[in-house]
Amino acid sequence: MKNRKRLPALSLLPVLLLPVVLSLGGVFASADAQASTVTISPLAGTPTAMPHTQISFLGASAKALSAITVVGSVSGRHTGRLRPYSSATGASFLPNKPFKAGEKVTVHARWSVGTKTRSLSTYFTVAHPVAPPSTGFPSVPGTPADIQGFQSRPDLHPPVVTVNQASANAAPGYVFAAPFMGPGAYGPMIFDNAGRLVWFRPVPSGQDAADLKVQSYRGHKDLTWWQGKTIILGYGLGEDVIANSAYHTVAVVKAGNGLPTDEHEFTVLGNGAALVTAYSPVQANLSAAGGPASGIAVDCAVQEIDIHTGLVMWEWHSLGHVDVSQSYSKAPTTPNGYYDYFHVNSVQQLKEGNLLISARNTWGAYELNAHTGQIVWQLGGKKSTFKFGPGVQFAYQHHVRMLANGEISVFDDEGAPTVKAPTRGEFIKLDTRTRTATLADQLVRSSGPLITGSQGDVQSLANGNWMIGWGGLPNLTEFDAQGQIVYDAQFPKGEMSYRVYREVWSGQPSETPAITARTAGSTVAVYASWNGATTVASWQLLSGSSAADLKPVSSTPESGFETTIPTVAAAFVQVRALSASGKVLATSKAIQPASG
Repeated sequence: MKNRKRLPALSLLPVLLLPVVLSLGGVFASADAQASTVTISPLAGTPTAMPHTQISFLGASAKALSAITVVGSVSGRHTGRLRPYSSATGASFLPNKPFKAGEKVTVHARWSVGTKTRSLSTYFTVAHPVAPPSTGFPSVPGTPADIQGFQSRPDLHPPVVTVNQASANAAPGYVFAAPFMGPGAYGPMIFDNAGRLVWFRPVPSGQDAADLKVQSYRGHKDLTWWQGKTIILGYGLGEDVIANSAYHTVAVVKAGNGLPTDEHEFTVLGNGAALVTAYSPVQANLSAAGGPASGIAVDCAVQEIDIHTGLVMWEWHSLGHVDVSQSYSKAPTTPNGYYDYFHVNSVQQLKEGNLLISARNTWGAYELNAHTGQIVWQLGGKKSTFKFGPGVQFAYQHHVRMLANGEISVFDDEGAPTVKAPTRGEFIKLDTRTRTATLADQLVRSSGPLITGSQGDVQSLANGNWMIGWGGLPNLTEFDAQGQIVYDAQFPKGEMSYRVYREVWSGQPSETPAITARTAGSTVAVYASWNGATTVASWQLLSGSSAADLKPVSSTPESGFETTIPTVAAAFVQVRALSASGKVLATSKAIQPASG
């Protein structure tokens, strides 16, 4: 890897091939565009809208809209109500009844702009939805040594983290992951450089979690993640969660229009909206891909959701823009087989408002025009806009990001099935004049190259380092700007995490610290923990003959998620969490030690 400090990934795109009229979130490219453009979803010509779709008018306020007519070719005229967005100018028309599968729907409206009234219109076709399979992935059993346990929190059983290499050159912050498939409980998890647990929230039985990271919401740094059930097709049925630094849930975000919320992307935008993904099995003609004429294609949708209201502000579908023949996945031979031909797995909003998305099974990344939904350019796949130079070709990729220096980072899985080992982090330079793509750099795990069949990410860090989560493998690795490994760790065999991040985070739970104590003869072992606390420096022990008469007796440095505090026998004990300056952060309840 070249010796140069990289710039972090930003929601900026310095190079475009086509002019852009409108951005997401109601931020327009110019004042003239703001006065003349409304984006209506479902986008014109969409072939796979859902029966319960709403009609989204992004860029036109509810007060400026009138004479809305929505007519289905089978279901007839639809009445409904208009609801405004809280995060941007716009409103959604919510029909009072669903549309009929297979029918064509036409939409007309009037939009008043100053003294002028303009006509708006769109049309779309309603899909024949197919229920997804409910089967999930089987778990991989481990041994008791693979699972963490704590005296003070017997309800928490995350997998063990083994640190293979650590150095002072690692970037600041904790490691964020959401392990599943292997031994131990599933859920969002934060741990430090020594592999010691900082925070863990187990999800309900039968569910898993993904994409735990830090994002800004309403001016605060919050945790966000997806949780639900990952089904055998490799996508999720669940919801996105936003939690504050006290670990309280402040918002739950779901896909709209009758679609389930998928795990592959959840990006909170600065205006209070969010980008989410959804997968939608529908009846489709698969003959162009070698499948049955009456088959099932898994359509992929990207939506912009108004977080406060839950309304859909914008929506894009893969079917109608990318044909099933563009897939590298083998089509099913039977009508009841699901064809996951596209498999969207990352979405990034760019400076002008366009979107950069990645599709695993077409081996392609696409820039989408936010107004029309049309593809501006394609990188990779069977119809690449760019000619690839040596070493650029990627396969089954994940987490495509435009960087501030104009390059594109890609987690190049190369499987499954394996195309060309090893899996790597790849950096591609685009020349829009010659329409060529060249390999700028790559990151390969030198201490044993890896090949993964799914998932994964490449995260740019503020100090120039890169964090790589190896997706379908239990490994995670941090590289410095010269491509040298500065941190390497892993979960137990069979474990995986969709993405892994390094994040700077400060948390102080609203719940009180946990405490338990056990008596053995004349001594007592006290165990103290505070799930998610990041500023505890030491634990002060209090003891006494009653809960109302407790006095400080010792102070013990914090030693990981759970600290063991030895003391002499006492009728009651209690602990206080202290900061580095000695400030009392929180106090546990007073308890009586148990025997044995």
